[in-house]
Amino acid sequence: MTQLKRLIHEVHRRSLWQVFAIYAAVAWVVLQIVEVLTGAYGLPPWFPGLAAALLLMGLPFVLATAFVQEGAPGAGRSDPTLIPETSDPGIEQIQYAEPETVGVHHVFNWRNALLIGVALFAVWGVIASVWLLVGFQGLVVRAEAADIFTAQDKVLVAGFENETDQPSLGLAVREAVATDLAGSEYVEVADRSELNDVLERMMLPDTVALTEDIATEIAQREGYPVVISGAVTPLGSGYQITARIIEASTGDVAVRVRETAASDADVISTVEQLSRLVRRHLGEALTDLQRSEPLPQVTTSSLEALELYAQGSAYGRVGRLDQAIRLLEQAVEVDTAFATAYRALGIHHGNIGRSAESQRYADIAYSFKDRLARRERYLVGGSYHSWRMDFDSAIHYYELEMERDPNSYVAINNIGDLYERMGRYEDAMLLYRRAVELAPDRETPYINVHSAARTLHQHEAADSALAVMVSRDPNTSATRFAQVSAAVYSDDFERGRSHALENAHDSRDFISAWGYWYLSSLSAMNGHKASTLAYADTAVDVASASGVDIAGYLAVQNLSFAMLAAGDPERVLPIVERSREAAFGETTPFTSQFSLGILASSYALAGDLLEARRVLEAIDSVTRVTGVRSIGPAERTRGIIALQEGRVADAIEHLQQSRSQWYGMLRRDTGLLLADAYAANGELGKAAALYDSLTTSYLLNFMDQGLYGTTRPLAHERAANVYLALGDTAKAIAHLTSFAALWQNADPALQPRVASAQRLLEQLAGETR
Repeated sequence: MTQLKRLIHEVHRRSLWQVFAIYAAVAWVVLQIVEVLTGAYGLPPWFPGLAAALLLMGLPFVLATAFVQEGAPGAGRSDPTLIPETSDPGIEQIQYAEPETVGVHHVFNWRNALLIGVALFAVWGVIASVWLLVGFQGLVVRAEAADIFTAQDKVLVAGFENETDQPSLGLAVREAVATDLAGSEYVEVADRSELNDVLERMMLPDTVALTEDIATEIAQREGYPVVISGAVTPLGSGYQITARIIEASTGDVAVRVRETAASDADVISTVEQLSRLVRRHLGEALTDLQRSEPLPQVTTSSLEALELYAQGSAYGRVGRLDQAIRLLEQAVEVDTAFATAYRALGIHHGNIGRSAESQRYADIAYSFKDRLARRERYLVGGSYHSWRMDFDSAIHYYELEMERDPNSYVAINNIGDLYERMGRYEDAMLLYRRAVELAPDRETPYINVHSAARTLHQHEAADSALAVMVSRDPNTSATRFAQVSAAVYSDDFERGRSHALENAHDSRDFISAWGYWYLSSLSAMNGHKASTLAYADTAVDVASASGVDIAGYLAVQNLSFAMLAAGDPERVLPIVERSREAAFGETTPFTSQFSLGILASSYALAGDLLEARRVLEAIDSVTRVTGVRSIGPAERTRGIIALQEGRVADAIEHLQQSRSQWYGMLRRDTGLLLADAYAANGELGKAAALYDSLTTSYLLNFMDQGLYGTTRPLAHERAANVYLALGDTAKAIAHLTSFAALWQNADPALQPRVASAQRLLEQLAGETR
């Protein structure tokens, strides 16, 4: 008993209670720091226990050091390892213990205690670092979920796998986790009712089980950053509940946490603890989430096809149509019933003049319309009816989409396009400006603003739109076309010829074909028959090789009127014959009717009325069989035949009917023929007004740019004659002057007409004086 009292006395004398209290306080602070680090970096729950064990290991050494450093009763407390000897006689020398005591002091001193503490926590740090950097398969895949989470992002909670014999346990755990997460200030949990639309687009029933795979695909489609999933498995008489935080953009598990419930009664509290761990790992206040943008909200059962569609659409928005078409074709190979991808292919092919391909894809898209959501069904219906020239029905579909979404860029832009085709230019311009506001990153609304603004002679607005296109990418097909168009509308034909020549030499066939088409028209305007024929011939060849059928057929149409203006209309027949087989081989309704209409008109202008009537029979057959709306080529041809045969009244009736079929818009070719008919019928005022409209680019529809060059010289020449008959010498002089200027360098065969115009000008000038 005496020894125990002596021990207690020594403990009090050596202040070991104070050392223990200080050590306990420091240990508590250290454990708190370890707890925070464990939660922040996704360390397993036993890491704080490891730190506590290390602290317990250090406690005996600290107490022993305190005991030894106190020394025997009356002895000094100095540590000989820390205070050196001194030879200064003025300083009192320290009395050290006996040699055997000095050895103990060398071991149990505060420097060694500090080194041991550092070493123990170095061990903890090494273990934690190895765990973070290497990890163990199936336990921790990544250090923290905080790297992949941003405030106010939605989290999708998938179903928890249930491996127990209680069927409702997995659902109950899932609902408990979702409810707890929804209580967070920063986390918004996607409700199951919000997923009906995306499940419909995935072609899944709204009752489908929300497995981890399905939830991850939904998150990738909708742009949700995180999916929470997990499992409930039996463990003895209790359960082990695991939760996984999945980075949706990659499908990888970022963090896996688990808790154990000893019995059924512990499940609720265990789930609450698990939810707290999940919330901590999500990092409620952290940002810089690594995630992808939402994918387009269109119907396809294939995520791969949807990703290809998204990439193709991105190229299409900036005018890189060849890349867009290539990716969209891959998308429909993966999902052969991908209606919206077919529709996009139809649009892009149509924008470069491949009308047959465009119609074919529009028809395929329409065949799958019944599987689509309302928005897609409206847009597919609009495209389908546009190609069947049923513009009223197409506008109706787009208006239904605008009722569903008043800010639908596609509907607004496409109604504008239809208005422009119908000659409602001011209405189209208003819609195009709205489209630019809704989609300033797209190229299409800018080319549309440019087109409508040029037609209305609002050149400042057109120049601004073109400047945006050039600054983004001067080599897109739309930009290259717009540069030529801008020159033509502003009557800067040398600049237009320069741009057209660049396009003709472009390595992309569809740009090259349109380049030669422009060159043929500009050559015709200056009376160069040989180059007009050569360029038209090349345009047909390039268009045929690349499938840009519209450019080829329009080249034939322009050439027909160019040769009519040159007084040599039969020169077009060899090229017409070359195009005949292709025109009769067209299977899509619009392209068949359009191409055959150009053939029929060309034969009629060249004087081969028998062949013109044979082609007319084919056009009528196409109209009957396909039910496609007539757009006027047959009536225009009948008007030409009536003019050739001297039936002027019949010609006027047929040409007016042709105009009516094109929604009242008077195309340039029909306008020239109708002016001729009015002149032949003695209605000189009407004839003069029509001729005048053909000599200016005001209200020049984008579809008639080629005809502007081919019809303009002839319109000037014939307008002069009509105004002379009307007695308006000033206007006659103006038209003769313009005609002579356009053809001043015309081919020798055409110079007699130029000379005649100049003599008449001299005569009229003399009479005026």
